[in-house]
Amino acid sequence: MKTILAVTGLNFSFERNRAVLQNIEFQVAEGECLGIVGGNGAGKSTLLWCLLGLLKASGSIRFCGEAVSKGALARIGMVFQNPEDQLFMPTLINDVALPLVNRGLGISEAQRMALDRLDKLGLRDLAGRPATMLSIGERKRASIAAALIASPELLLLDEPTAELDGRSARQLADLLAQLAVTTIVTSHHLDFLRTITSRTVVLSKGRIIADGPTPDILANQSLLQAADLI
Repeated sequence: MKTILAVTGLNFSFERNRAVLQNIEFQVAEGECLGIVGGNGAGKSTLLWCLLGLLKASGSIRFCGEAVSKGALARIGMVFQNPEDQLFMPTLINDVALPLVNRGLGISEAQRMALDRLDKLGLRDLAGRPATMLSIGERKRASIAAALIASPELLLLDEPTAELDGRSARQLADLLAQLAVTTIVTSHHLDFLRTITSRTVVLSKGRIIADGPTPDILANQSLLQAADLI
């Protein structure tokens, strides 16, 4: 099976003597949905930012066999924890069309594609509204629409269930389960990960302490306690 992402010996520190990520190594296969869990401060979000190049880490990050470059990053979609980081245009359709416009596509064609993507996520009727008029669940789905609009080969989601109630989290899980894209999702919501992921990596104090099938990881009570997850 094709390897989409390979991370080897990744290290990152905000300060010289305070390591945030230490010797991170894992691979993600094509079509896989990988969960990354850990308590607060474990390094989950920092890891995603390093994968995107938003933070400069040492070590190796290879995407589809090649060192991550600006061109490679255009093939990766990102859904940030806070929808406001992605949705800021006057209307939702403009938010979703923006990545295509930034790549040189004409506005009318970009908006046509954006409307189609919003329709698939059940948001077509909201296309003319600003994101501020949407519920948090709708904003989460709209952020996913914006991340998917350019048909990425890898989708990264940072704490997608943050601020969602149980029903909205279940609806989001149903949506993600239908996506035909390799996915990495960070979360502390164990039931959510149990639903959508096949494999889970456990972070604790910036290190990987476990990597295995999601059912096995989430059934290991001593491991979850060690990682401050229960």
